[in-house]
Amino acid sequence: AQGEDLLDTIIGFASMSLPYLALPPLPTVDLSVEGGLSSLYALVDISPSFLLAFLVFLAIVRFLKLASSTEKAQVTTAVKDGERMRRVLNDMPILKEVYSPPWLWGRSGHLQTAAYGLLGHATLKRTADRRVVLRQSDGASLTFDVFEPLAKHPSGLDLTLCLTPGIANSSESNYIRTCVHYAQEAGYRCAVLNHLGALDGIPLTSPRIFSYGGTSDLHSMFSHLAASLPDTKFISIGFSMGANITTKFLIESDEKLRCRIMFGLSVCQGYSATNSVHLYHDWENSRRAYNYVITENMKRLLRRNYEQAVRPHVENGLIDEQRLWSSTSIVALDELYNRRVNGFNSLENFYEWCSCLPLLDQLKVPMIFLNAQDDPIIPRSLWEPVKVFVYRIFILPYSSIRNWPLAKKTWPSLQRSTEDTSDSWKDLLSPLARSHSLTDSSCRCVTQQFESTVKS
Repeated sequence: AQGEDLLDTIIGFASMSLPYLALPPLPTVDLSVEGGLSSLYALVDISPSFLLAFLVFLAIVRFLKLASSTEKAQVTTAVKDGERMRRVLNDMPILKEVYSPPWLWGRSGHLQTAAYGLLGHATLKRTADRRVVLRQSDGASLTFDVFEPLAKHPSGLDLTLCLTPGIANSSESNYIRTCVHYAQEAGYRCAVLNHLGALDGIPLTSPRIFSYGGTSDLHSMFSHLAASLPDTKFISIGFSMGANITTKFLIESDEKLRCRIMFGLSVCQGYSATNSVHLYHDWENSRRAYNYVITENMKRLLRRNYEQAVRPHVENGLIDEQRLWSSTSIVALDELYNRRVNGFNSLENFYEWCSCLPLLDQLKVPMIFLNAQDDPIIPRSLWEPVKVFVYRIFILPYSSIRNWPLAKKTWPSLQRSTEDTSDSWKDLLSPLARSHSLTDSSCRCVTQQFESTVKS
């Protein structure tokens, strides 16, 4: 009775947690006699405390993914046999390596995300060389931070990385600070867009915060940098939500600006807000818990900017403040706040506007899309459709890397040792920079090559 149920539960949990654990079939035992549980314990010769400890052990093994395997990156490209493509890929050893994480904690994206969110890199306190403030047409004060290179780039080129952080993040976020640190040491200038409302201590000057698909702020930053740095070439990089904004921006950019942008890099974006809706409430890989945390971060940002971002919309009856603060899902918050303040009459229309996936066939800038196969927030169903577009238009590789940590929090800071992480930037970016001739005529050739690929 109870003894059999207990034993079945233990074996079932063990079978799910450790697929390689082969348990012999248990003999049938009559537990109906007096002292049935004692007979069970006598049979297996273990105590209840040992059973509990064993269950805890299996839970830890399952959570840390100690039995999981790692493999090389899977790369999908549009050009299969081009000499230029082979040269670029051959110069990227990071794409050929099998990631070897720290044994105890390095295989769990959950643990790495939590550890990095709490601890970060305590030694990376480098401040920006300058902060630029641009007044927008609606009265908003856009800020971005510029970090100058600490060494000359090996190619001798003046290269600027334009970074767009993830949701509610800024240049002061740990993962952005880490990326900037290694990029500076590798010879890159960095310009980091601070999403409106994300910086603590910098008040809003208009009733607007950032949006998931709005590109006007990124356009303003690029226009200012292009005018103030006439000799630099840009590499546009976005993380998570920022990668979606980056992709949309590159699609919208005119030919003059495209000739200054060498390529774009998207790190762990979801591509389609519409396709994500039904996934937000799944408990698979703790996705619902992440949904709750993201929602709380957004509400914290709104509370911090209450006078500008919330009060005006409450006073004009646009939003219901009580329902806003009680929301526990990003979908509910988008319905109660984001879609309304952005002027959309339905959540479906708002998500369609935010998403870059329907626009990918219009992309004319070389682009790398990087996703992790075991990302709990961005499952395979969200990034798999991008491969269809890659076959049609992209020249640079699409990468899906198994067991790379959650890029929006940890890439590239926790996936490798400090020394290897510095090399990962050079491994990924430097070959791409070398593969481009930087004359205006070559920019036109790249654009024409993309356009001809799209037409074919």
